[in-house]
Amino acid sequence: MSTPLSLTHLFQDSLARMGRMIVPSLPFGILFVAASGGLVWAAGILPEGSAGFFAFVCVAFATLFAHSLFSASMYRAVLPHKGSLLGSAWTLTLAWMLVIVVAAIGGSIIVLFFSLIGASFGVASGEPGQEITDMTAQMREGGTFWPLFAVFVATLFGVFWFAVRLMLFAGASSVRNQVHVFRTWYWTKGQFRVLGPLMIALIIVPIVLLAWIAQLILSVVMGVSETPPQLALSTALVSLVLLPSAWIGHGFAASVLDRLAPSEPS
Repeated sequence: MSTPLSLTHLFQDSLARMGRMIVPSLPFGILFVAASGGLVWAAGILPEGSAGFFAFVCVAFATLFAHSLFSASMYRAVLPHKGSLLGSAWTLTLAWMLVIVVAAIGGSIIVLFFSLIGASFGVASGEPGQEITDMTAQMREGGTFWPLFAVFVATLFGVFWFAVRLMLFAGASSVRNQVHVFRTWYWTKGQFRVLGPLMIALIIVPIVLLAWIAQLILSVVMGVSETPPQLALSTALVSLVLLPSAWIGHGFAASVLDRLAPSEPS
């Protein structure tokens, strides 16, 4: 039977854990900010071809590892853990690579599905080679807009539900020093009514608000970024402004993990 969760207590505990994460993880957060800027800078200056692509993949992997260091340092600051920080970051990087592959497959299926269903609903140009100037108007005239919109909303809800059910994989992989992805699926079973609203309040809303603040700061400080160094600096600045959302979200995930994760066998 699933452990009952209290929305109020979970909210308060998430904020308390967030406060304990900030100082231990701050150096790794700055490292991730620099790595994010470096990734954008590399994307703008690396040459085309196989050598440039390989170099970009290496930089992207280093950025992912920097993110894992930052994430693992937050979880390890508030939860019992095994192994070293570097080992936890490596394990979390492997877990993230698995999740990225699953997300890419799922995203491809969703895109293919909507492409096929759009064609089946009769969304097509009237003459060969004619561009569709207003697809929405065409779908409204054919009576297919609202059914497709309902399917789209249901798909978004399904993606959100999947993210909530899988929210503990990073924390579990970090503190247990083993790749935990799909085994954490069962830990969140029956808890969506509590975890869903809290994910909106503690993850989505802070990210949206801080991203808006970051864009305001960029418009005042840097204006329009065009060159690779400017794009790198703007990306690093956005990442820096978004750091509090990482602390809030990881505090929430750590609080849920502490309550729902089963005890490890001795």
